Amino acid sequence: MRILHVLPHPGGGAETHIDLLERLPGTAHRRVCLSTGRTPLQGALSIPRNWPAILRAARAADVVDVHGDLPAMLSVPMLRSGPSLWTTHGLHFSRRSHGPRGAVVDRWLAAACAAADVTVCTSAAERDELTARSRPRGRLEVVHNAVDPPPPVDRDAVRAELGLADGQVAVLYLGQLEARKDPLLAVRAAAGVPDTVMLVAGDGPQRDELAAAGARMLGFRRDPERLLAGADVLVMPSRHEGLSFAVLEAMAAGLPCVVSDGPGNPEAVGDAGIVVPAGDEAALRAALARLAADPAERARLAEAARARAASEFSVDRFLERMGAIYAEVAAGSPAAAPAPGPAPSP
Repeated sequence: MRILHVLPHPGGGAETHIDLLERLPGTAHRRVCLSTGRTPLQGALSIPRNWPAILRAARAADVVDVHGDLPAMLSVPMLRSGPSLWTTHGLHFSRRSHGPRGAVVDRWLAAACAAADVTVCTSAAERDELTARSRPRGRLEVVHNAVDPPPPVDRDAVRAELGLADGQVAVLYLGQLEARKDPLLAVRAAAGVPDTVMLVAGDGPQRDELAAAGARMLGFRRDPERLLAGADVLVMPSRHEGLSFAVLEAMAAGLPCVVSDGPGNPEAVGDAGIVVPAGDEAALRAALARLAADPAERARLAEAARARAASEFSVDRFLERMGAIYAEVAAGSPAAAPAPGPAPSP
């Protein structure tokens, strides 16, 4: 089965999602990007240039899987033309669209759900939000992201590399450095907690602000499992998520997580983490102070997180669900040539 993945741009959680999908037996996966980068200008310049090649790739595929809400809205004709699905990954565009623009986005979201054979929501929160906002006629399925158990890592060696002293509590933020994820809030909150070190791994537009605020900047890393082994707490104060791979990886590594109550985060941690109101610096500082002062509570949450990751977010379960969806989509709709152009921009 030849599956074409249409991404908004290179990088991000959708790439990790597809990395897992490539393990499905009997499937071949190809990735194409609408835009060369994350900015609106890059998209405006590159989407028209890339679209003809994307259409050619779609004609050669058995199933087209479009990743993200804006790409799905732009790809409605292609979704409608053959076996297809789209995967939500956080509904980031629609969640920042309000007023008249939000009403237009809701109509295009409904059109994308109706055009695709299946809409795959990475969280129940996304399914419920889509249902409330767009009243979609199409089929919605919740398939949680998944994570592998981490490889063994020498924690003492990692802490030595990071310059962490005995007794210091390392609070780690891992992800894109952008306003939606609110890493500045985490840095400000941790600054008020004694004996903590705030580690920030990732890249993005807030990099310089975070460095100026006193975070220890680690840059973009391809070895998150090492950082998770050396840290004591993961913090994810994002205002909304799909189902954060960083949080799932931290849970699998047995790391207590302090997250905001933005959509997606509470669903990830359940009772195995601490949830605070999004944007509430005082509540976040109090949660970090509580964990920094209580090693026994950190150990309890660590075990609960590891057990939840293994039981609720296993790769085997993810692959079983997605394999069944791909097989059903491929068998249930005849192949057809995609329509000649993208849907109008919302």
